[in-house]
Amino acid sequence: MGFILLTLAGVAASAQTFEVDGINYNVLSEAEGTVEVTSGDYSGDVVIPASVAYNDREYAVTTVGDHAFYTCRSLMSVSMPSITTIGNTAFGSCASLTSVSMPSVTTIGDRAFIDCSSLVSVDMPVATTIGNEAFYNCDALTSVSMPSVTTIGNEAFYNCDALTSVSMPSVTTIGNEAFAGCDALTSVSMPEVTTISNEAFYSCDALTSVSMPSVTTISNEAFYSCDALTSVSMPEVTTIGDLAFYHCYALTSVSMPSVTTIGRSAFSSCYALTSVDLPASVKMIGNYAFYGCSGLTSVYCHWEQPLECEPKFTSEVLMNATLYVPTGTKEAYAKTHPWSGFINIEERDYSGITDATASEVVIKVIDGAIVIEGGDGTASAPVVEVYSAGGACVYRGTDTVIGGLTHGVYVVRVGGTVQKVAL
Repeated sequence: MGFILLTLAGVAASAQTFEVDGINYNVLSEAEGTVEVTSGDYSGDVVIPASVAYNDREYAVTTVGDHAFYTCRSLMSVSMPSITTIGNTAFGSCASLTSVSMPSVTTIGDRAFIDCSSLVSVDMPVATTIGNEAFYNCDALTSVSMPSVTTIGNEAFYNCDALTSVSMPSVTTIGNEAFAGCDALTSVSMPEVTTISNEAFYSCDALTSVSMPSVTTISNEAFYSCDALTSVSMPEVTTIGDLAFYHCYALTSVSMPSVTTIGRSAFSSCYALTSVDLPASVKMIGNYAFYGCSGLTSVYCHWEQPLECEPKFTSEVLMNATLYVPTGTKEAYAKTHPWSGFINIEERDYSGITDATASEVVIKVIDGAIVIEGGDGTASAPVVEVYSAGGACVYRGTDTVIGGLTHGVYVVRVGGTVQKVAL
C-alpha cells in the first residue's frame, strides 16, 4: 500500500500547470521543454504564443489540448503560429468562432471544431490528418484549403451545408460519411484517392462534378442521392458498392472501363441514365443494379459468354432499348436471363475498339492540340479523358482532336493507355 501511495505522489509531483497572460498551460515534457494549452474561460481574440516563460524556464507551445476551448461561446478568433497538434474537441461548440490561423498544424483531432457554426473558412497548409467529425456541423464553412492532407476521418465535414467546393490534391483516404449532407458542394477533385468509403458523399444534392482518376473502389452508398450529378468517369474503378449511385436522378453518363463488380442497387433509380457500357471485365452485377433506370435506350455488353445476373431492367427498357452484343453471340444472349428479355438485340463488332484501347492508340500534340490516333470515331469509340496537373478532368468525350486547352501539363487517358503531355 505504501508503495502505491509513493508512486501516485510521484506522478502528481511531475504534473505542472500554470497560467500566463490569461492562457492556461500544462507541461508535456520537461526534458523537451514543451507545453500544451489547457481549458479556460477564453473569449474574444486569442493569440497563442510560440513560447512562454515560467519559473525561469522557456517552454515551446506545441499543442492545443483536448477540450481546451470547448464551449467558449464568446471566442471570436484564434491565432496559433507554432501549434502542431490540435486535440480532441479542442474548439468544440465555439459558436462565435469565425477565424482560425494554424500555419504549422499537422494533426487535427476528432471533433476538434465540431458545431463551430460561425466558422467561415479554414486554411491548413501543412496539416496531414483530419480526425473524425473534425468539422461536423460547421454550417457556415464555405471553403477549406488542405493541400497536404492525406487522411480525412469519418464524418469530418458532415453537414457542412455551405461548403461549395473541395480540392484534395494529396488525400489518399476519405472516411465514412466524410462529406455526407454537404448540400451546397458542387465539385470535388481528388486525384490521389484510391478508395471512397461508405456514404462519403451521401446526399450531396448540388454535386455536379467529381474527378477521381485513381479511385479503384467506390464503397456502399458513396454517392447516394446526389441529385445533381450528371456524369461520372471512373477509369480505374474495379468495385462499385451497393447503392453507390442510388437515386442520382440527373446521372446521364457513366464510364467504367475497368469495373469487375457492380453492387446491389448501385444505379437504381437513375432515371436520366440513357446508356450503359458493361465491359468484359465485369464478373458480377448485383440484384436491382439498374432497377428504375427507365431512361435507358442502349446497353452495351462485351462478354462472349453472357453473364447471368438480376439487374432488374424495367419493362420499358426491355421493350424499347437496344442491347448490343458481340458479333456471333446474339443467340446465346437470347437464351440467357436477363438479356433474353430484350426485344431488340443487335450484334456489334467490338474487336476494333479493344485493339485501339489496348495497343493502337497513339497520343500526340500537334499545333497546340491533343490528337488521338486510333479508334473508329463512333459513339462506342474509346472515351478520351484529359486531366490537369491538379487532377481536374478538363475534357471527356470521343473527339480525336482536343484543342482550346491552356498551356501546361496534362494526363491523357484512352482506355488502358495513359500518357502525360505538355502543351
